[in-house]
Amino acid sequence: MLNFRKTIILASLFLFFILVSAGGASGKVLYNDTISEGDGYQINDYVIDVAEVFPSQESAIIQIYEGDAKDPKYDKLISEDGSFEFEIEGEDVELTVISVYSGVIPQVKLLITVTDDDFINSRTLGVVDGGHSEAEFSGTPVIEITKTVEPSTVDVGDTVTVKISAKNTGDDKANKVVFTDNIPPKFILEQTFVSPSGQISLEEGETRLVYTYVMKATEAGTYMFGPTTAIYSNSIDEDMPQASSNRPTVTVTGSSATKNASLDISMEVDKYTVDRNNDLQGIVRIKNTGDAPANAVTVKLIIPDGIEYVGGDSSIEVISGVPTIYLESFGVQQEKEVLFDLKAAEEGTYTLSAESSYLYNNGVDSQMQEASSSLVTNQIYVTKGKYDYLFEQPIYIYLIPLLLIGAVAGWVYHRHKQYKF
Repeated sequence: MLNFRKTIILASLFLFFILVSAGGASGKVLYNDTISEGDGYQINDYVIDVAEVFPSQESAIIQIYEGDAKDPKYDKLISEDGSFEFEIEGEDVELTVISVYSGVIPQVKLLITVTDDDFINSRTLGVVDGGHSEAEFSGTPVIEITKTVEPSTVDVGDTVTVKISAKNTGDDKANKVVFTDNIPPKFILEQTFVSPSGQISLEEGETRLVYTYVMKATEAGTYMFGPTTAIYSNSIDEDMPQASSNRPTVTVTGSSATKNASLDISMEVDKYTVDRNNDLQGIVRIKNTGDAPANAVTVKLIIPDGIEYVGGDSSIEVISGVPTIYLESFGVQQEKEVLFDLKAAEEGTYTLSAESSYLYNNGVDSQMQEASSSLVTNQIYVTKGKYDYLFEQPIYIYLIPLLLIGAVAGWVYHRHKQYKF
């Protein structure tokens, strides 16, 4: 019986060794071909230049440039079968000179391998004629947001027009631009003429009118409008710093005529980078900063495909597949936090959004007033799970060790019965 247990343990260790070996396989081949003297190979913002080739000495000078730097970061003389290893964004890149060839333009056959190619972006152009001096690198878009409110002085009951424009003053295209703008307290949205529909992009040097809307002033005072913000990325999906507009001021004279409910709603998650199949916790914060209670408050949580809604507080009810927060009434200065749980089901980049609506009595009109707003969270990155590689292996990787364990166990059991009798 003791021998049987030892055999099972040894077979299990053998299976574990095979699985670990499969997961830690050698690097992936990125390039295995010739490059002419004077040309290069680009990986993200790095360029491997074949500076000089010496066929008679069976060697070549390889220079590695980072970005548009004038001087190489690495300058190596590598002989045939020699290699050099360096890092790009934390990943190992190994460069091996397989052979050198003479000719009108000498050439080098290079083998380039990487431990993991997930870090490689769209700027990996492959072979670049002319080397690093002809390569194209990712730039930095810079969005400048301008917010105007006219007129700057009004009476209670008058309207102001808000215009918000954005200009890309950087040296790269701005992608996945998401604007956030909030109606200030003591103003009621009357009409919207221009507003962005989801994510937009801004070419280098492009200016675009993003919002145009009209609001009615309801109470005397001097009000500073909050900034309009934007989150965005460059042409290779690198996140850029958040952009914010100026904060214009409006003076409202006269006596207050109406009251309004103004719900300040925000949503965030506990982490914005998560492995696949792991959990996220989200929170919705609601505060009534107005001077009238809100009724029939509805906040719909829009969960994208690739992220699953797991559950949440009792105030959340799933209606037609959409998790929805419903509050029958919400008093002045009342605050509430609502928690919910998510699961990252698929790799990708996602954003959560919410659509809210509510009713209130402004103290003047006989009919209830309706207000609505929407918001979008920052991007959520779902990356490959820690053990995902186990499911990517061919079935024989698992089948052979299992058959081996079964055969050994059967033989031991057979011998055990023989000795028993």
